[in-house]
Amino acid sequence: MKVNGNIQSIKDSVLQELDNLYDKKYGSRDLVPEELAVTIARISAEINREISVLINRRGVVADISIGDSGTVTLPQVDGRRGTARLSAIRCIHTHPSGGGILSQVDVSTLQKLRLDTMIAIGIVDGQPSEIYTGCLNHEEGVDIYGPFNIGDTRLNYIYRIIEELDASAKNEIHENEEKSETAILVGLETSHSRLENIDLKDAQESLEELEELAKTAGAVVIDKVLQKRQTEDSAYYIGKGKIEELSLICQARDVQLLIFDDELSGAQIRNIEEITKVRVVDRTALILDIFAQRAVSKEGKLQVELAQLKYKLPRLMGMGTQLSRLGGGIGTRGPGEKKLEVDRRHIRRRITGLEQELKQLEKRRQFLRSNRSNNNTPVIAIVGYTNAGKSTLMNRMCGSSVLAEDKLFATLDPSARQLTLSDGREAVLIDTVGFIRKLPHDLIEAFKSTLEEAVHADMLLHVVDASNENVSMQISVVEKLLEELGASTKNTILVLNKQDLVKDGRRISTVGYSAVCEISAATGYGIEQLLEKITEGFMHQLKEVNLLVPYNDGWVMPYIYQNGQIINQEYEEGGIKVKALVKIEKVGRLADFIVV
Repeated sequence: MKVNGNIQSIKDSVLQELDNLYDKKYGSRDLVPEELAVTIARISAEINREISVLINRRGVVADISIGDSGTVTLPQVDGRRGTARLSAIRCIHTHPSGGGILSQVDVSTLQKLRLDTMIAIGIVDGQPSEIYTGCLNHEEGVDIYGPFNIGDTRLNYIYRIIEELDASAKNEIHENEEKSETAILVGLETSHSRLENIDLKDAQESLEELEELAKTAGAVVIDKVLQKRQTEDSAYYIGKGKIEELSLICQARDVQLLIFDDELSGAQIRNIEEITKVRVVDRTALILDIFAQRAVSKEGKLQVELAQLKYKLPRLMGMGTQLSRLGGGIGTRGPGEKKLEVDRRHIRRRITGLEQELKQLEKRRQFLRSNRSNNNTPVIAIVGYTNAGKSTLMNRMCGSSVLAEDKLFATLDPSARQLTLSDGREAVLIDTVGFIRKLPHDLIEAFKSTLEEAVHADMLLHVVDASNENVSMQISVVEKLLEELGASTKNTILVLNKQDLVKDGRRISTVGYSAVCEISAATGYGIEQLLEKITEGFMHQLKEVNLLVPYNDGWVMPYIYQNGQIINQEYEEGGIKVKALVKIEKVGRLADFIVV
């Protein structure tokens, strides 16, 4: 056994004295053993740190931990007997500051771990002073008793309360319901970000967006923390002191998850988890988790798995010694390799396999694209920030039933539907995955084949949630990602959606867009005007020509079909009289056949 917690700078002799407590056995009904209380009170005053001792109902010490001058981190209790029963463990801990009254952290820990009782010992001049004890009640609240003195026989009556509560809980039937994880969100604003004109407001907005992501993933957000620092802490992201503060909040509010607004290294995740004893997730892992929940098609699932593995691979080292099968020492030496290396090789093999599978699926996607190209069918891709209303717009324009929810990343797998333009021509409308700021690089790489629908499209509809306060930021994020994909020069219509929710007086910059259309996909407002603008957009790419094609020039008609659309044709003695719309850049080759 060993002493846990904050043991830095503690003398070996003190640690040994505490370690010796593991060898003692106390009376099963001796709630606060006097010898134990005197020992931990003396040592606690000497080192000016809290000491916590967990004792089971057999009188055996299960754990000893040291905190700082005001706190102690309590370990999870093993051997729990279900959520209804008490843990059969009591906690005795010191308050070196003097008073023995239970703190809010003490009370919440008692409730969280369902301890038999939480006992706090105040210290005066190195000796135990007042003692308070807390017990759960039938309403899941806490009753606090005290003050008592060391050796007070009334303390033993607390056992009757414990036994009565445990007996009643034993007779109750509790169903284990899956509960949403409670989470605290953590963001960071550095002087570097301020130099890049990313001010506090932007950091807060990013944190609010993280809250939406967390809710989409199924977490219950109970608090948001935004830390200001000169630079990011390489070991603890927001600094060790702030992480220790978070640890207290996690204990007091029964938090199960910390979600950070930036991508963390494996070492940072490990260091934070060691202090807080709470699972840590960064923004990238959160987005990947949402994608994993929403992937439906085979390609979507493969893309998500590939991104997750690429994210995980460089973080294996930071995930702790539990990944290593060989820890060193007697019985561990010899041939073999660490589990870490096995995991790395397995992940690399799986990544290679996934990339090969996705290449095969990409060939199928290219085949579908070539078919559309051969049929000269215009392709329109809907792009935009997540939750801008892209799927709702597709459903409105095409009469389809693509999943549309008021959630981030409701659409993951691209959907293609037939669209009839204002002039009667048929086009293909493709709904793509939404963009978001700080979109993980691995995700962009994994979904490159899907995102390339925008690259190969003839026209883009950049859908914007015009009612969103951060609309300008969202537009710039999408524009930047389109530029990275090589689709920024595409013929693009800026579609200002959700006009039914727009507040009066809001102005949105439309610089750089030749066509802008205000709509409400939910109500249908502006949809006809949008169809007309789409049709006009394609008309600008086509030129109407009248041709007389000799019968012996057999290549001309297939060329027109490939690069335009035939409006009318008549068969005459001298050849085929054709009225057609042809792509402007392709008209030159038909110059010899053009007639007035």
